[in-house]
This record gives sequence, C-alpha cells and structure tokens, in this order.
Amino acid sequence: MKIRTKIALQFTLIIALILATFSASFYYIAEQNRKEEFYKNLLDRALTRADLLVKNQKITKSLLKVIDKETLSKLYSEKVLMFNADNKIEYASYDPDSSMIYYYYNADLLKSVRQRKYVETVNGNLLVVGAMYPQDTVGKYVLMASAEDKFGNSQLSQLRESLAYSFLFGVLITTVLGFIFAGQSLKPIAGMNKEISTITAYSLRKPLNEGNGQDEIAQLAINFNQMLNRLEQSFDLQRSFVSNASHELRTPLAGIKSEIQVALEEERTPDEYRKVLRTLLNDTQRLVELTNSLLQLAQSEKKERMINFQEFRLDELIFQTQEELQEQHPHYQIYIDFDGIPDREQDITVSGNLVLLKTVFSNLIDNACKYSSDKRAEVRIGFDKKTCSVRVIDKGIGIPEDETQRIFEPLYRAKNATSFRGYGIGLSICRRIVDMHRGTIQVKSQLGVGSTFEVTLPHV
Repeated sequence: MKIRTKIALQFTLIIALILATFSASFYYIAEQNRKEEFYKNLLDRALTRADLLVKNQKITKSLLKVIDKETLSKLYSEKVLMFNADNKIEYASYDPDSSMIYYYYNADLLKSVRQRKYVETVNGNLLVVGAMYPQDTVGKYVLMASAEDKFGNSQLSQLRESLAYSFLFGVLITTVLGFIFAGQSLKPIAGMNKEISTITAYSLRKPLNEGNGQDEIAQLAINFNQMLNRLEQSFDLQRSFVSNASHELRTPLAGIKSEIQVALEEERTPDEYRKVLRTLLNDTQRLVELTNSLLQLAQSEKKERMINFQEFRLDELIFQTQEELQEQHPHYQIYIDFDGIPDREQDITVSGNLVLLKTVFSNLIDNACKYSSDKRAEVRIGFDKKTCSVRVIDKGIGIPEDETQRIFEPLYRAKNATSFRGYGIGLSICRRIVDMHRGTIQVKSQLGVGSTFEVTLPHV
C-alpha cells in the first residue's frame, strides 16, 4: 500500500471515529433530554388531574373523565391512574381492565413509588412515571401516568437519519480531502524520489533541493545530502586507496622486473647472480609485507562482530607492548609514566580485545621511535571517572598541519615521511580498532617539533 493511500485512510478513519463519537454523543443527549421532558410532561398532567379532583369539589370523577376524553392535547395512549393508601384505584382516565392495571401498575411498582417518592420506567413503547401526590392532608395517594412519545420518537428517527447521512457525507468528503491532502504533503517526497533516481556514482555532487530547510522533509533532504557527501568522501578515499596501493605495489614490482631484465642481458658470475637474487628477495619481502598489511586492514574492517572482549589493566598491556618492541628493536627508548596514581584497579581497567589493542599501541610507539632521531618515545597513562587515556609523545619530524587528518587514511603518508620505510596502513588499522572499542584517537603535531597521539577508551 502506498504511503499516500495509507495516510488518506488513516486520516479518514480518525475523522470517522470523531464523527461517530460526536453523533453518538449528540443522539444520546437528545434521547435523554426527550425522555426527561416527556417524563416531566407526564407528571405535570397527572398532578393537574389530581389537583382538579382533590381540590375542586365541583369536579367529579365522571366529569374529569369527560374532560380527559375531550382534551385536544391528549398524549398518544395516555393513561393516568390515582391510587389510595390501600392501592385501590381512586381515579382512572380510562375504563381500566383489571389485568391491564396489574400489568402496568403492579404492587411492587406502587411499593417502589411509595419508598422512593418518584419513579421513572419504560414498558415497551410506553414511558411510565410514578409519584407521590404532594398533598399529605388528603392521604397517601400515588399517581401513575404513561404514554407513548410518538412525536419524540419521530424526531429521534429523523435525527438518526440526519446523523447517518451526515456521517456518510463527512466520511466521503474526508476521504477525498485526505487523498488530496496526502498528495500535496507527499509532493516534495515525490520530487525528491525523482531527483534521487538521477543520482549515480558519477553524480554524487548533485544535491537535493532542501526546500524551506525547516520542516521534516527538508531535514530529510539535508540528511540525504550529508550522506551523499560522506559517500563522496568514501569514494574519494577508495580512489585514493587504489591509487596509493597501485603505487606501492608497482615500486617493488618495477624493481623486480628491472633486476631480472638486467640479469638476463648477459652472462654473469655466480656472485653476481647471488647479488641479483638478494635484491629480488628484498623486493619480494616488501611485497609480502605490503600484502600482509593490506590483509590486516581488510580483516580489521570485518572483525567487529567476531571479536571477543575481556577486562584487563591498560597499564599491563602497555608494559607488555614495551617489552616486545624493545626485544625487536633494542635501540628503541620507551619510557612509561602515569599522569596520576590510580586509587583503584578499576581506574585503569578497560574492556576490549587484548591482541587488537596491543596492535594499536605497538604501531603508535613504533612510529614514535621510528620517526624520531633519538628513537625515543614517551608513553603517559591517564584516567578519569569515565575513560582511560594513553598518550604517545615523540620529538620527531612532526606532521604538516594540513595533513594531520589524512594520515588515518589507508596508504596515505605525509610528504615528509616518504623517506622512512612504511606503507601508510598502520594508523588506518589503529583508528579502525579504536572505533571498534567505542574509543577515540587524536593527534596533535608540529612540524619539526614532534607529535602526540592520544587514545581514549571507556572504562568497564
């Protein structure tokens, strides 16, 4: 079902419920008012007859009956009875049949009237009212009156019919207006869909119309444009990655090809062939290292759901990393210190994957030593109530200010770092691993002065 149809139907349903509730409430109030008015009219007529009979000695029961028969404003099926203290009929506006009297006005009903002073009830189409005659001086009289409210019922029937037609007409109008309203409301989305259908991988720079920039549809267009910008950046990063990877792969392959061509040009001595083979081995080793780095980067992109987290002390991980690096590079100078003495073990405890985080700190410390003339790196461990932090500080070559954010891109290397051995993959892997641990990695650097990389991880 299309959204336009769904909105129109939901709108119609809501209005239909409102109309139905209003109609039912209006009809109920009209019905209650009609009954109340009719009951009051019945009681007044019964009291009038009783007053004529009791207070006016000149009017006899026979004369009162004649008056009742000749009254033009007599109600349909109107009957008025007056009972004395013994529940005997003192007066009847018609010639009563004993069974009819018992049917309409039985002893239980008369008893209820005497107890409650006033009773309203319904008997089929008849509305019945019973009341105590207020003149106590003449005895305990009970007045009973009944009649059928044909005029009121007719009015209610017409009201029901009017409300039914009004309801159907209102629902019809609401349905039509609902479709028109939904169509107008979704018109910007339809235009947006049309614009989106023209966007391809080669036209990501084409933004959507953001309208007034304030309503929800405009916000959707703004978010979509922001997503297009992120996609474009991802594509640019991918193109840069392919370009850099091709360059890094081409260099050792070109060297291998050149060495082979030179070696095949003429006969050489065994020592010369060994020299060529050693050169080929070095270039092949570079290819293996680059391939492994690319594989590690690819694996870090897809391991997020598979890694196992455990709790461990961050300082112990740093000391293990220091030990392993100094075993591999005895000339490295790695110094570790705390920004503050932890009072509790939880202050420097994090949850994560030990192997992956060791890769992060190993890369950062190794880079700090590699790019420093004194091969020195300072590691400072800090903490607060929510996070632990590790700062790796060096006094090396630094990073140009306009390249500090790009160094986390795969295979990107700062211009002043090209003379050092590396492929520009380590920092990309570091950022990915830190993101997987819901942490942050930041860099502050000054060209020719040094760099500070800070990794922040949440506590357990």
